[in-house]
Amino acid sequence: MQNLKNITFVCGIDALYYFCESSLEYDDLFLDILDQMERIKDKFEKKEIEYSNADITININDIALSSLGKAEGYYWFRDINEFFKIGFKDKLTNRGLHDIRIQLLGTGIYTIGIKSLIEFIDSMLEGYITKEHPITRIDLNCFIQYDLGFIDKSMFVTRKRNYASIAEIGSANAIQTLYVGKPPFRLRLYNKTLELKQSKKSDLMEEYFRLNGFDLVHPIFNVEFEMHRSHLRAFSIITVEDALQNAQKLFRQAMEDIRLIDLNTISAKDIENNTKNRAKTLLIWDFIKENYSIEDFLQVTSPLERIKRKAYIYDDTSFTKEHKLLIRKGLINSVLITKELLIQNLDETVKELHEPTASTPKPFHYSKDFIPLEIKQFDGTKQHFRLLRNGQLIKPVNVLSVFKLGDFELLQYLDDITADFQKEDVDFNTTNKRYNIAYDEAVRRNLKPKIPF
Repeated sequence: MQNLKNITFVCGIDALYYFCESSLEYDDLFLDILDQMERIKDKFEKKEIEYSNADITININDIALSSLGKAEGYYWFRDINEFFKIGFKDKLTNRGLHDIRIQLLGTGIYTIGIKSLIEFIDSMLEGYITKEHPITRIDLNCFIQYDLGFIDKSMFVTRKRNYASIAEIGSANAIQTLYVGKPPFRLRLYNKTLELKQSKKSDLMEEYFRLNGFDLVHPIFNVEFEMHRSHLRAFSIITVEDALQNAQKLFRQAMEDIRLIDLNTISAKDIENNTKNRAKTLLIWDFIKENYSIEDFLQVTSPLERIKRKAYIYDDTSFTKEHKLLIRKGLINSVLITKELLIQNLDETVKELHEPTASTPKPFHYSKDFIPLEIKQFDGTKQHFRLLRNGQLIKPVNVLSVFKLGDFELLQYLDDITADFQKEDVDFNTTNKRYNIAYDEAVRRNLKPKIPF
């Protein structure tokens, strides 16, 4: 068994579901949402064009939300950065439930932080909600650089009968995923390294692990407790704020309720008689329990205005405005702008979008709020770091192309290129090609609307 000294781990919250309590003005918002959806559907239907849920995008306080369809009485949407999902329902239906349901997604949780996400959503819904956030589910977890593949279901003891449902997935030699219990309370323990190979957000999580000192070559496991509203109420946890304040207590209690034991500390008769509760807890289980804390995790925040800049609709109005700015800039700089030139550039751009070249895009660099540092080691080798404005020293993550950028970084890159168009010494053709390649990638990910021609 591995030595418990110098184990790398990071604690946090892997998922959070909650309601927003609606205000008296909520009806206006809901009717506006329905109206926006119907107007978009009418445009498609009048032109006899087929459409999907993703083609329907609404706007709430200048924040773009893409439709996911209707389920459980709610109209569901997702923001363009895939930070969260949000559902809206009619006040007169399902009166036992709140009108607004929210699920925070990993992309938002691990980039801008839970507190920033909640603040952002509250700002978007300002005037239509109160400050109450009734909780429906929270997943408390600990990522740990420790190979827990040796565990099997015989090594768990539980305090309550409804926790006793145990399922495991893996080979004869190593566990991949193990479940103990079932909703409203259960443990999930799984090999995160294996999961990353199939995850859509592998780049994001790999960066997250590197920044927290993990070695991606060696196994990383996730110990996670899924807790629903009925379970939380037993601990007087009613709101999101209650859950955040009591997360450490909840997690440690869960580690006691579902305990990983050392079978070598009891006899074969104890195992046969199902008195395994006499066994001692494995040291790694106690280590995780005693070290669980989300204090550092909750410090991850992003300025609200920065988030808002990334969450807007790029529509025909925005396109027209940018197009006029470019023409005006050309005229000011004595560029001979003719109808033929505009049509030629438009045709070339359309051709590039429909027939992208197979060559690999060149690496790019754009300014960040950091100072590059080179530090020599005792053995003569050199390591490169970035000193952030807040004093944090991190290792840079190499980005080779727009295709390897995360969604948030891709949108930021597009914003940076847009700003480049306003510079006096800009190489228009090169900048325009960079923009087209990045925009095409954003369209492919459904982050930007496809521009009809």
